Amino acid sequence: MRTSHFKIKLCNGGSVTDLVQGLKQRGARLSDDQIAFILRETVEALVYLHANHCMHRDVKGHNILLTEEGNVKLVDFGVSSHLQATLGRRNTSVGTPYWMAPEVIACEQQLDSSYDCRCDVWSVGITAIELAEGEPPLSDLHPMRALFQIPRNPPPQILEVFRKFSNLMRVEVCSRFSIQ
Repeated sequence: MRTSHFKIKLCNGGSVTDLVQGLKQRGARLSDDQIAFILRETVEALVYLHANHCMHRDVKGHNILLTEEGNVKLVDFGVSSHLQATLGRRNTSVGTPYWMAPEVIACEQQLDSSYDCRCDVWSVGITAIELAEGEPPLSDLHPMRALFQIPRNPPPQILEVFRKFSNLMRVEVCSRFSIQ
């Protein structure tokens, strides 16, 4: 039997969700510059993945870890997918509900639906809101209810300072930014 081993730098800074929640409990929040840094580093990781024909499919604050030095690491590739064998598209609904792109959710109901790397772009936009506000949109709903709401509602609103990120969360996949 073959086994694989992965080495990852110790990320004892915890997840960015842990950081955001800790700050929120103290009545504080990440600065806009800190959010921009975390998002830039996350996007750089996704650029690498997408260039190598992989989708992460579960981008969220819990899967973005910080090292003691403040470096950002995108982790948890448990539901990631290699695209070469599938012509760049997938049709299985995976991920964490609040961060899932509408087209990923559609795969549950429409057997002819599929999606590509732009599903990760949507998740980065939702993560931007999570970092700024402390929770992803619709987090007050049960996850199954959120799955019903996401494809039927307009994209969530983002803080004015991050308005340029609103193109990450276009419901129409063809008009959503690509990370390449």
